[in-house]
Amino acid sequence: MDTNQDEHYYGGQAVIEGVMMRGTDRYAVGVRRQDGQVYLLSEPLAGYAGRQQGWHRWPLIRGNYALIEALSLGMKALQFSAQVAVREEQQMAAAEGAAPQPAGVSGLSRVWMGLTMVAGIALGLGLFALLPTWVVSLVPGTDQMGTIAKNTIEGLVRLLVVVGYILAISVMPYVRRVFEYHGAEHATINCFESGQAVTPENCVTFSPLHPRCGTAFILLVIVVKIVINCFLGWPTLWLRLLLRLAVLPPIAAISYEILRYAGRHRSSMLARVLAGPGLLLQMLTTRQPNRQQVEAAIYALAAVAPEVPLPADMPPAQLVTADAEPIPIEADDHGLGRQL
Repeated sequence: MDTNQDEHYYGGQAVIEGVMMRGTDRYAVGVRRQDGQVYLLSEPLAGYAGRQQGWHRWPLIRGNYALIEALSLGMKALQFSAQVAVREEQQMAAAEGAAPQPAGVSGLSRVWMGLTMVAGIALGLGLFALLPTWVVSLVPGTDQMGTIAKNTIEGLVRLLVVVGYILAISVMPYVRRVFEYHGAEHATINCFESGQAVTPENCVTFSPLHPRCGTAFILLVIVVKIVINCFLGWPTLWLRLLLRLAVLPPIAAISYEILRYAGRHRSSMLARVLAGPGLLLQMLTTRQPNRQQVEAAIYALAAVAPEVPLPADMPPAQLVTADAEPIPIEADDHGLGRQL
């Protein structure tokens, strides 16, 4: 979800059994353990991410910067959520008298996760950027079609690949849980942006769909890609593959600006038309969350949004380091606690 706007809009992503939220100068991740306790990581944003002014906020540049930042921050959040799960499993094993295991996610494991992410990006580029244009070349009769028709077919193939991929992974139980936390993130943001008090009772009544979402961004990329590719003609396959990769940055930049407009003008008819298809696609990547899942999102949002107090019936979360090590805390006025 987009969060880099002049008038700041909060947002984040779902992680393993939790939610990450990004603020103006820091991010937070709330992860619920199996024992019900919520571990909260809250850290300042590094580098340009925490600056309100600069080249990284220029139109048509901020889109690609936001995408890179989202991938980096998302990786940190996922690593943390995995760390919480690993440490809890170790504690449960120790309580049952099992042999001690290495503490936490090791450096080698982090390298492996990084390599997995790189492989995932490469697979994504292959499946979503290159495969569709190659498939069109195999469709009988496309040689006699015009450039617009070929590029439109390529866009439809790309959409089918995206939808098929989402449907395939959605059968996995843990992915369905992530989709529920994705819904919790959106419902909490929707509640906040409506002006109502951000409480679990209020949040669960809001829609798990939101126009400023990465899923909507993917659909916009597909549509914008069709338009831009029409101006590039239909050269030989090897050149077409190179062009498909080369135009990704401007396509991402344009798609970001469209998504940004739709998010800032949600009540306008044009914004609703632009956001409509993305909201339909989000129905595949979100589920209606329960109270506990919404609470994880509220903990994360309250940690980055000074204007969001922690509800009185929610005890302070356990502040932890990036390695999921508990930090001694005392309650503060914000209800989150602070490091002693």
